[in-house]
Amino acid sequence: MLSQWFLVGAGRCGLQLARALSASGLEVVGVEARSPAGRARARRALPGVAVSPSGSPPPEGAALLIAVPDPALEGCARSLARRLRAPAPLALHTAGMLPAAALAPLAGKGCPIGSFHPLVSFPTATGPAVCLAGAVAAVEGDASAVREARRLARALGMRPVRLRASSKPGYHAAAALAANMTHVLVAAAREELVRVGFSGPGAAAALAPLVLGSVEAALSARGLEHLTGPVARGDAATVRAHLVALPDELATVYRAIASLALARLSRERLISRGKARKVASALTAQGMCVTFEMRP
Repeated sequence: MLSQWFLVGAGRCGLQLARALSASGLEVVGVEARSPAGRARARRALPGVAVSPSGSPPPEGAALLIAVPDPALEGCARSLARRLRAPAPLALHTAGMLPAAALAPLAGKGCPIGSFHPLVSFPTATGPAVCLAGAVAAVEGDASAVREARRLARALGMRPVRLRASSKPGYHAAAALAANMTHVLVAAAREELVRVGFSGPGAAAALAPLVLGSVEAALSARGLEHLTGPVARGDAATVRAHLVALPDELATVYRAIASLALARLSRERLISRGKARKVASALTAQGMCVTFEMRP
């Protein structure tokens, strides 16, 4: 497999991957970062690795790992293509939603192109290394790029899964629901506990077993058969009380999630018609129209 890599971008994803590359015995031959802050961050994360501003030709013979924000990706590919002295052996980007075709200018210069998206969260660039062992790496692109991306994933201890380009938006939306949206909900729940008297650390500690247990239950279930709480048990009175207790913006979120849960519980026949109607009425009374169906 390719042993030399040049990182373009100095954000959390790119620097964590570059650190993992180095730890696995592969060589990071350089980092390109546009801003002084990015270059300083790269030097902290990868001591001894050459860090440069944009504008120079990438090192010849090194594979390109492009980890820049999605809106900047196509412009970055055009810039790199103009600066190449010779085709790179491979160019991969780390965007979860965009296809390999975002690197078309590099393909036009003879580079195999692909995408390599690690299905993990990178909270920091220079903090503790994120464990990649067993995590999925979604790969897509040219056949030769996909082969190399799979080799890279295995070298990092990851599990490569090939996607179609047309599947990437749905894949990325699922990842955002599971990770980003869950993060927001847990943060909001922590704030609510603080509002009723918990300390910040106390709220986090109190929520930890509840959140982790709920995630484990969801991942082990086929559907919503492990769901607990007032919607699952058809407790309309508690649902009304929750909506009164919550600030308006959180009440709106609660209604939306409760409506989704109610519809799925009904389809899976995990709640009776009578209880489902009462919960739907409780949600409707607070300003949202809720519909559900029971399968025959």
